[in-house]
Amino acid sequence: MAQNQQTPQTSTLQYPIVDTVVNAPMKAIPLLHIPTFHGLTSEDPDAFLFEFDVLYKGYGYTTDPQKMKLFPSTLKGASLRWFMGIGGGLINDWDQMNGVFLKKY
Repeated sequence: MAQNQQTPQTSTLQYPIVDTVVNAPMKAIPLLHIPTFHGLTSEDPDAFLFEFDVLYKGYGYTTDPQKMKLFPSTLKGASLRWFMGIGGGLINDWDQMNGVFLKKY
């Protein structure tokens, strides 16, 4: 057996949102309709959240679990890395997710 074999690394990242409703009904949304936020200083987090609000209301997502299942897919680059580093199971509802996001950005 070769001595320089490395053991596989496992990720220490945990999903920050507590999944209280496993089967929240979700509709397919075309990718070009989903707003994205990269965490750049040139981006306006309030405008992004307003655009996200328009999206989820337009598709009939009215519950916190629906909004919270959709939200991570809007994050890209630095904002996704930030989200991944929040820690496991710390966010329980949309108001909390909204507050944590606005505190960061």
